[in-house]
Order: sequence, then structure tokens, then C-alpha cells
Amino acid sequence: MSIVCAFLMNKNNIIVLLDIDNTLFNTVKLKDSNLTQFELFDEVKDTLSELAKIATLGILSQGEIAFQNKKLDETNIQDYFSQEHKHIVEYKIEVMKEILGLYTHKAKVFFIDDWLDGLRAAKIVDPSVFTIWMKRGEYADSQLAHSDFTPDAVVKNLKEIIPLINSHQ
Repeated sequence: MSIVCAFLMNKNNIIVLLDIDNTLFNTVKLKDSNLTQFELFDEVKDTLSELAKIATLGILSQGEIAFQNKKLDETNIQDYFSQEHKHIVEYKIEVMKEILGLYTHKAKVFFIDDWLDGLRAAKIVDPSVFTIWMKRGEYADSQLAHSDFTPDAVVKNLKEIIPLINSHQ
């Protein structure tokens, strides 16, 4: 049995992949501060602590890789995520199949993102992925809906995902 499989089995076979910007990290505040203020949303650390008890936590985010990692480091949340489950890429839709393929038949995957296109891409690649739209941040109300996709859940606060994940144990 691989190390990945053994680790996932110890966490109820659940993996929670989280985007960084507008999901964990207050990107609007960072932009307003001229890229100097690194801040999480208020509920993030408590929620990550609760989730870590029932699931394996990972990152699935896009952007400039060193800067995305700096956000995790500056906010002291990097230890919630092992390197093995940290997927920070330049453009996640291009590698969605490869990343989600790592978890196929090994875990129930929950993907939380503020970007509908990313959630839609995940669902197309693997219809069993439970997609959760984090509807906050600067683009929350301006994204166009897709006629062929509806997220499995919509939340405005990360804490709201805990009962969604608990209901799948």
C-alpha cells in the first residue's frame, strides 16, 4: 500500500482541496494594501483545525507559485497541508485531470474554490468530486453561471463546509 493510500485511509478517505485566494486568504485586503498585508479570513484557522480531524487537507490553487506559497507562510497555515497534497500551479484547469487523478478510487474529494470555471473543470474531469463554491471576494457576484454546471454547494464562510463534509463520512 502506498504512503498516500495509507494516509488517506487514516482520515476517513476524505481529501479537501482548497483554493487560496478568496477561499482561505483575503485577497481584496492584500490588493488594497499594495501587496503588503497578508491576512486570512477570520474563520480559516479554526476551520482548518476542525477539518484536519476528519480529512486530509490539500491545496489546489493557481498563480505565481512562490507568491502563493508566501501567502501560506505569512499566515502560518502551511503546516495544515503536506507537500504531497499541495498543488499550486500557474493555471489549474490545464492540470486538473492529472491532479484529481491522484485521488481517483482512493478518497472522496471535496474541492472548494471561489472560481466557477475551476469547479466546473473539476466536475468535468471527475463527476464524483464534490464542488463547493466559496462565494466571496471581488468576483463573487460577477461570475457568469454555466448552463451545464451547478456547484454541489455554495457557501460564504469556510466554516459552512464542515457539516457538508461531515455528512459524507
